[in-house]
Amino acid sequence: MKKILLSTAMGAALLVGGVSATGIATPSKAEAAGFEVQLTRSGYFSNYVTSKAYSGKYDSRVKTYSLTNGYIKSNSSVDGSYKVYIQTRKNSKSSWKTVKTITATKNGTTHFTSPKIPNGYSYRFYTVNAGTKKKVNFFMSWIPFAN
Repeated sequence: MKKILLSTAMGAALLVGGVSATGIATPSKAEAAGFEVQLTRSGYFSNYVTSKAYSGKYDSRVKTYSLTNGYIKSNSSVDGSYKVYIQTRKNSKSSWKTVKTITATKNGTTHFTSPKIPNGYSYRFYTVNAGTKKKVNFFMSWIPFAN
């Protein structure tokens, strides 16, 4: 009985060790290389809202990056649209400059990309509800992609 129990325990240990050694149990950093992290942000606003500044600092070989596969899902009690401005700046002492204006629908999904942004610049989203000041719920998602 002890032999069977001992061989079962050894077999289970070898099976678990073999699975983690081949990389099935945990992904390695090499498997994730080349993929960017999808960023999200959500909330609501009625007049305007400014997002936090996102840093775009990559390796010195990277000259520019852009925001790809972006979308905004919104819902509100009224129809219409609102503006989302993608703004960039070089450092905290410089002023924000709008590089892209997106017209998002208040009820639905709007897709977007950004122009190329120089490496080292920060970016933010400035959202303005120019129409009636009714509450707009939103969810944003995008991927910063180094060019």
